Amino acid sequence: MNKFTNTLNHIKLPSSLSEEIGNAYSENISKEQKKLFGQFFTPAKVANFMAGLFDINIQQKEFKILDPGCGALTLSCALIERIIDQNEKIEKIEIDTFDTDPSLEVVVTNMSNILKKWGEVYGIEINVNYSNSDFLLSHKIHLKKDINTPIYDFIISNPPYFKIKKEDVRLSVFNSPLQGQQNIYSLFLLGASKLLKQQGQLVFIVPRSFTSGVYFQSFQNIFFKENDIEYFHLFNSRNDGFKKDKVLQENVILKAVPKCKTRPVKIKISYSKGISDLELLKEKEFPINLLFQKIGTLNIIHLPVNELEEEAMNLFSTWTNNLGSYGMKVSTGPVVPFRCKSQLKHRKPKNSNYAPLIWMHNCHKMRLNWPNKKTDKEAWIYDNEQSNSKTIRNQNYIFLRRFSSKDDNAKLVATPHLEKYFAHKKLGIENHLNYLYKLEGMLEPEEVFGLSVLYNSSIFDAYIRSLSGNTQVSATELNALPLPSIDTIKKIGVQYLSLNGQGIEEIDNIVNKAFKLSKKHT
Repeated sequence: MNKFTNTLNHIKLPSSLSEEIGNAYSENISKEQKKLFGQFFTPAKVANFMAGLFDINIQQKEFKILDPGCGALTLSCALIERIIDQNEKIEKIEIDTFDTDPSLEVVVTNMSNILKKWGEVYGIEINVNYSNSDFLLSHKIHLKKDINTPIYDFIISNPPYFKIKKEDVRLSVFNSPLQGQQNIYSLFLLGASKLLKQQGQLVFIVPRSFTSGVYFQSFQNIFFKENDIEYFHLFNSRNDGFKKDKVLQENVILKAVPKCKTRPVKIKISYSKGISDLELLKEKEFPINLLFQKIGTLNIIHLPVNELEEEAMNLFSTWTNNLGSYGMKVSTGPVVPFRCKSQLKHRKPKNSNYAPLIWMHNCHKMRLNWPNKKTDKEAWIYDNEQSNSKTIRNQNYIFLRRFSSKDDNAKLVATPHLEKYFAHKKLGIENHLNYLYKLEGMLEPEEVFGLSVLYNSSIFDAYIRSLSGNTQVSATELNALPLPSIDTIKKIGVQYLSLNGQGIEEIDNIVNKAFKLSKKHT
């Protein structure tokens, strides 16, 4: 318990008051407003955990702090409480806060006054400078510079979360261009880091999606060139971080510092199921070169949260091949239904040139369910000159779902397909599916089933989860992922085929045996 609660045990801490005020405010605004501002207030328990990650200089008499998406000031309050608890010499704390929601001004003003009076009890000057403006645009002069601007000792934030359009003016505030569709939270993280003093510290809670994926590569290239990560905390549940707002999001808390000559060789990772068990978190150190890796041209960050993910990370790091090594490739299905609606049919017309159309719902682990008459999706696509570019040759493939639902048990679902399954020369592959094929010639059945078994295994799913917070695995990522030798892949396929269609329950046993893996996880 903080030292000052003993003297003022009849007075609530500012972070607790802020949480109460924030909850009352949140209950009286619409979902549309929350979505507009990407606004999800931080629970006090999470705020105190984040504040606890800062190393407090017990000799420093003044601190300059930034909270770039301040909400109801819960994070600011928690950090101020932490500083006062740890530093007996503290005399002054100044904090700059920003939020674009104009209706929060009354909330922030009230909490600022509470903080100021609370600080006076201890003889500490606490000044809150609030700006109802966009943090990034307010600092565009600093962010455009080639060198960082040292302003803040500490930065703490739960930034807004929403995708921004390519023409968004906030993308132009950075000197180095950011490629692809960005999320506002990554811009806040990058912008804030450029304002840290050399000995400064930054703690953010953000979605985990920045750790992998094509869209975040340019962000990673800039952020990790200038900063080092010292700590990650993961919530192993998607729905416990911001439960009251019903946010289904894989969140991660990170602590970063400006890069220096003595770069850390290890990073601490902790995880909890959610907020309720934060005190029971499990913590472990990992070599930085094992967590930060490059697969193909992609930068990835592994964040294992259990022994199976750690085992997968270690196993895959020993593999040096990928699909390209074997003349194979994954592409995205070319059929976009709303663009060729007139060429799609539920039933095949007689005496006409139609090809089977494969959708995501047709594809299950090791099994193609086509046609599925229980859905409203068309099962056929007209194969004429107009739709010829939307159909592909019927041959041996692996169909891979591009998306999983947020509550799906598997990140990846692989469905083997052999040419003989259809008496048609062409197939239509809907855009939510990826398909794996050989660039020259055709996949052998052993390759089809060997790769399908591997993709559907628990160890492969654990590897994907260790590097991705997304609900999709892109074709770019699949093409880059490490693979074992082609002989091993074929042996796995042969063993599965020898079970004559009864092998789906044996997938993990087959893969575990092939790589001498522990059985205790399955």
